[in-house]
Amino acid sequence: MRLDLKSKTYRQDTSDIASLVTRVPVESCEQYQSCDTCLGSRDPHCGWCVLHNTCSRKDKCERADELHRFTTDQRQCVQLTVLPKNISVTLSEVPMVLQAWNVPDLSAGVNCSFEDFTEMEGHLEGEKIYCTSPSAKDVIPITRGQGDKRVVKLYLKSKESGKKFASVDFVFYNCSVHQSCLSCVNGSYPCHWCKYRHVCTHNAADCSFLEGRVNMSESRHVIVNLPPVFVSIHPWNANEDLSDTVPPK
Repeated sequence: MRLDLKSKTYRQDTSDIASLVTRVPVESCEQYQSCDTCLGSRDPHCGWCVLHNTCSRKDKCERADELHRFTTDQRQCVQLTVLPKNISVTLSEVPMVLQAWNVPDLSAGVNCSFEDFTEMEGHLEGEKIYCTSPSAKDVIPITRGQGDKRVVKLYLKSKESGKKFASVDFVFYNCSVHQSCLSCVNGSYPCHWCKYRHVCTHNAADCSFLEGRVNMSESRHVIVNLPPVFVSIHPWNANEDLSDTVPPK
């Protein structure tokens, strides 16, 4: 700090000013929690680090120059599908096929994770990933007390980063909670109504051959199974005495 006697003012040395300057990042990428919100923000400093499932600067993302490791194009966010996309709560260890788009090399390995309930290893074959649905004992805590369905997130988890980086909705449905034919067969899932025992099941074989069943396609035409009613009809004679047919008061 110097005093100028002529102007009677103080002047700050530039060296003093420089010592007070602090570098503040102009971006705040970490505030975005998904690829869509990260890239939808159009912040020029931010991109999506795929296997780390985080919004960051490019220089903060490992191996960012490799294909699909780091993207700034919202159209390149990871997409994931699974088949089947729903199963009955009575089934376990069902083979599933997942396919992901806009992902980097996954040769380091991936796991399939049903939220935080259960996790199993995925097997890579070309562009597809093969996993199985949870075991019978693992299905119980997922679906207990959830009514006719439970929607959970099915994640792909990178063995390289240890992060979940893609997800898709998966449904466990429960036919047995339905107590009527209409609610059983008019739902969104392939349930069958056993006509005589009044049981709703995902497996048509549960209904005996003799009793038959109603499924979704039949429900438009078959609602109930009533016994036949026979009515005797004969011509009416105007001169006929009908007094005998009138019930006494």
